[in-house]
Amino acid sequence: MKKRNNNSFDRAKSAAFTGHRYYDFSRKEIIRQRLSRAIVVAYDNGIRNFISGFATGIDLMAAQTVQSLKLSHPGMVLTAAIPFRGQAGRFKPHDRRCYDELIEKADEVIVLSEHYYPRCFLDRDEFMVCNAAQIIAYYDGRERGGTYYTIRKAREMGISVTNLY
Repeated sequence: MKKRNNNSFDRAKSAAFTGHRYYDFSRKEIIRQRLSRAIVVAYDNGIRNFISGFATGIDLMAAQTVQSLKLSHPGMVLTAAIPFRGQAGRFKPHDRRCYDELIEKADEVIVLSEHYYPRCFLDRDEFMVCNAAQIIAYYDGRERGGTYYTIRKAREMGISVTNLY
């Protein structure tokens, strides 16, 4: 990972993604369309920086969607918020290839820890909430896990949450 790590983006112009690692894959294209619409609406409302945690599932799909929209939306930026160096080490081969390609194309890569530790994913989620004016979520309502934690934290802080579920 060769990108900057200076956290120099404007929170007011940033949105972060949260969503489940596993979802109904028969809905993949519907979810991708909803993500695309939500990203464009956020962009039209002044959001330029889109932060993804680069986990498998919705995070990678959101990062891919931002990357695909960058050519037609000047100034759109993809920021990777990586909980620990080596995050993708246990990903399935397809997800690892996707992750590696997106990391190379990301405008900024922020690695929050050199090593895994028990709270690293929640700390990454908190970092994203604290650095975003909006959360774009794919959340099915279950009251556990990182997506639930992220949405609850955002609502506690008065941050807008757009749920695409």
